[in-house]
Amino acid sequence: MPKANFVSPRTVAVYGVLTALTAAVTILTVIPFPPTKGYFNLGEAMVFFSALVFGWRAGAICGGVGSAIADVIIGYGAFAPVTLAAKGVEGCVAGLISKFKGGKKWSSVLGIFCGGVCMVSIYYLAEVYLLDIGQGVALTELLTVNIPQVAIGGTLGFVLAHYVRKSIRFPK
Repeated sequence: MPKANFVSPRTVAVYGVLTALTAAVTILTVIPFPPTKGYFNLGEAMVFFSALVFGWRAGAICGGVGSAIADVIIGYGAFAPVTLAAKGVEGCVAGLISKFKGGKKWSSVLGIFCGGVCMVSIYYLAEVYLLDIGQGVALTELLTVNIPQVAIGGTLGFVLAHYVRKSIRFPK
């Protein structure tokens, strides 16, 4: 009988802390966008930080769950399922691509870019087809909220990840 493959308590603790940090940073930096009932936030930085430092699983789980929890806590519960998908895919893609060629800086930047494109696309499609917000308003949010959020959050996440990886030894 094969041995069960359990997740270590350390990994569970790290994911719990990263999920809580993602939710907290999101909640503390909310700038509402009334036309779509969406909002700008800097929780994006924690999604990318989790993905770049701890890998695609952390990016997907902590980014998706932490951001969805924030939606529920601050009264945007209707968006939580879309947020779970958008931020989960964003963190997963960023984490996967950032490991190309041994995790070079360019691969981290490419991972942030591709993850951001996925997030922006999922939100746009969900707003137009699931939430029936309309293409014009959804496009306005994409250009004025989501793309700047990826750019600013991606930059902050990249810088934070760079300094944390530089200063802490991670077990192999």
